[in-house]
Amino acid sequence: MMKSTFKTLLAGTLLLAPAFGYTRLVDGGGTPLRRIDNKGIQYYINSGIVPGATSDAISVPVKVVSDSSDPVTAIRDAFASWNNLPGVDVKFLPLKPTAAFHDVNDGKHVVTFAKTVDDLTAMGFVPGKAIGAIGLTITAAYSASGQAADGTEVQKGDISDSDILLNASGVANGVLFSTDGSTGIDLQAVMTHEIGHALGLNHSMALGATMFQYSAIFTSSYIPNLGQRLVSADERQFAVAAYPVDGNSQGTLTGKVTLGGAPAKNVPVTLIDPATGILVNTLTGTDGVYTQKVAAGNYIVYTEPFNSIVAPGNISLSPSDVTSGFQPTFLGGATTPTSTKVTAGASSTADVPVTTSTGSLTPPFLGFGAAAGKSDIVSVNGISGPVTLASGRALDIALLSGGVDATTTVQIYGAGVTIRPGTTRVDSTVNFAAGPLLRVTVDIAARETPALATLVITKGTSVLAFSGLFLVVPPKPVFTSKSVVNAASYTGLNNDGVVSPGGLYSIYAGTGSALGPAAFVSNGPYDGYGKLANNLGNVAVTFDGVTAPLFLSYSGQLNVQVPFEVAGKKTTQVQVSFNGSLSDKVTVPVTASQPAFFTLTPAGADSLAYGAPDYALNTAANATARGGVVVLYGTGLGKVYDVATGAGAGAPPAGYTGGNSCTLGGTKTTPAAYTGWVFGYVGLAQWNVAIPADSPTGKVTVKCTDGNGNSTQTGTLYIK
Repeated sequence: MMKSTFKTLLAGTLLLAPAFGYTRLVDGGGTPLRRIDNKGIQYYINSGIVPGATSDAISVPVKVVSDSSDPVTAIRDAFASWNNLPGVDVKFLPLKPTAAFHDVNDGKHVVTFAKTVDDLTAMGFVPGKAIGAIGLTITAAYSASGQAADGTEVQKGDISDSDILLNASGVANGVLFSTDGSTGIDLQAVMTHEIGHALGLNHSMALGATMFQYSAIFTSSYIPNLGQRLVSADERQFAVAAYPVDGNSQGTLTGKVTLGGAPAKNVPVTLIDPATGILVNTLTGTDGVYTQKVAAGNYIVYTEPFNSIVAPGNISLSPSDVTSGFQPTFLGGATTPTSTKVTAGASSTADVPVTTSTGSLTPPFLGFGAAAGKSDIVSVNGISGPVTLASGRALDIALLSGGVDATTTVQIYGAGVTIRPGTTRVDSTVNFAAGPLLRVTVDIAARETPALATLVITKGTSVLAFSGLFLVVPPKPVFTSKSVVNAASYTGLNNDGVVSPGGLYSIYAGTGSALGPAAFVSNGPYDGYGKLANNLGNVAVTFDGVTAPLFLSYSGQLNVQVPFEVAGKKTTQVQVSFNGSLSDKVTVPVTASQPAFFTLTPAGADSLAYGAPDYALNTAANATARGGVVVLYGTGLGKVYDVATGAGAGAPPAGYTGGNSCTLGGTKTTPAAYTGWVFGYVGLAQWNVAIPADSPTGKVTVKCTDGNGNSTQTGTLYIK
């Protein structure tokens, strides 16, 4: 069976922002590429992908991963983000290790660093001149229907192999992958993008898309620097269309774009549902026709030519293959666009005629200031990639140069972003040599899921559109150091919060803030690697860049296991991400241990304990007799022996006892027979305590102290 090979390059050095918009990858005959192993896709990870990894692809060893990173976990998490999407029949199996590099003809899907100069050349690397692509997905697909070598029936366009290569030109060339924010190239973000290619996605024309080909970071006090680790609702439009679970619940929007009556070939078409925030890209064919499956809704439809930000080459087209010479054109007009209704299971039509024209506007500079403010915008930046806006607030957006003046109309379509009527004005208190500073006040409705919004600028007959420029995310999560406390005792340390290695801790939201979704999301079973998930409800928590396993996420509280990697530190920087909205990094003290009992009742009473030999719950009605044994449960032991973060604890080393002592009734001290992490559980500790023959009876206080001199809170046991 003949195969065709395709290279899908990630152009540029940085990728930003959660995922939106889709354009399908196609073979040479226009057949969309699709996986036939979607129910169980097996990828392998090269054994050289490790913290501090080096490569000799350019003949001399160069570092390609920062020392403080965890690249295997990041790559696992990137694959996990594409698993279990609602309505999507795609399942990536747990990664397997391999010593192999890439071979697009072996049917083995491998994630690896480029191994040779030829690999790097294929990625566009030119020594001393060009870095090339940060990631490259090399895909082979069947060129005709028939039978594969193993007897599987295949169709034209079915993917037979897709290897993912990572740039290995090294830190000397400005390429150093990280997972903890220590460098500008986030490995998990790059992998999330490349996996999209491996599923059959092309680059997107939407600036805020995961599949957008590249971007420079744009930051200010209003715009946090985000990675593109999420797969959000708009990429799911592709996944649901290509890999539906039970039929397809989407509708179809189709139409024809014409220029002077002739087909507009290979031009971008964008569909926006302002109510849901879904923004989807597509392309017309050589006949000017586009057809796209999307969720039911009411869509603004517009077409635009390729431009200086998104060029034909970014989606494997030649400039000679595309129609140009027109301006962005909205169905119904740029200032008063009409909506086209799409119904699930049905087809709707939206034809867009365009006319030959050129406008006087060019891309302006962009700035941000306080809502209804003046004189506070002192710097602006060119538009080259997405701009993140936290929702639930108001601010001013400012435009400078490009022909913008007081006669310019500014509009934003999508995601609950509205321009406050009557606020378009020139801020004459600020002097920019490039011209007047045009400001508008924008209200952004709070939302729980991320979405894109498009900026449209109109002046006379001139129109500019920046598709998906604004990435609108949930309100900024807010918490303080004091709100990070032991999940068993609800306490911090020294009138502050505190964490200990491997312990279970709760993070509480600041007043009026949301750390996660409105509904509780609890952890499920261990994943294919035997660990708890690092993401619940699109919430992630990092400690110095190390992602923490999650037990619970919801708006007011997060329950996490603190990574063992904080051991030996005095402080750690904690950061919460919720659907692409980042909190500030909060510095929290670290203690070697903070032992604490879980309790059955508030205020530290009735410790969670079971009496031997029947191990029934220790209560007033079921007291443990003198001479018996109780097992108390809690957390906060610290790094007493090697346990992997997020994994169920294994057996302790031979001869280990824990060296704790416990005091009963405030006077009777006895050694704990054993103190350690509970076998098979994450972050859960146990104290095995033999009750002395002369122990106090009745409701007896209990406190245990470890080798660091740190003690649990005072709990209670029932002894008879």
